[in-house]
Amino acid sequence: MSTEAISAISAIRAAPGRWARVNKSDLIITAFLLIMFLAAMIMATEWKPLAAYFPLGVSALGAAASGTFLVRVLFFPRSAEAPKTNMPEEARSMADQEYEFFRSLTNRDWIVAVAWLGGFYVALSFAGIYVAMAVFTVAYLKIQASRSWFFASVYAALLAGITFLIFSTLLKLPLPGGLLGLT
Repeated sequence: MSTEAISAISAIRAAPGRWARVNKSDLIITAFLLIMFLAAMIMATEWKPLAAYFPLGVSALGAAASGTFLVRVLFFPRSAEAPKTNMPEEARSMADQEYEFFRSLTNRDWIVAVAWLGGFYVALSFAGIYVAMAVFTVAYLKIQASRSWFFASVYAALLAGITFLIFSTLLKLPLPGGLLGLT
């Protein structure tokens, strides 16, 4: 075997495989979202047809988008990163800026974000949408965003009030009451 052939084979072996280039965080989050959207679709099929239209549409759209992105993540992984340039920050595309932002997040940042999201869903399953929304909004704005009690309370009251007005009064659609039935 010639030295050119040996170096070509070595280069092929040294190149990262498809699985090594798959963004693991994209894979995990997308798979989780796909499962959640499919579960929401299954739960919405048990509702009356008129009440199920909106949840079925949103969950079907979410499942389709998640499935599409999952295919992209698995079968078309990102190529190796392009070299850094001296391009000014304003000239970089929004996608590049978002990518850099998410790359800069630490494991602690991800754990905190997932804990907040999980806490909201646990509160939702026990207390219902209105109580969970109000409590979560006040807690998040006060603890995570360091906003004042007044701002957090007014924001939570407006959010819960507008949600109640739209879904319960105008659309007459049921929202989750939780195990305590606080709807």
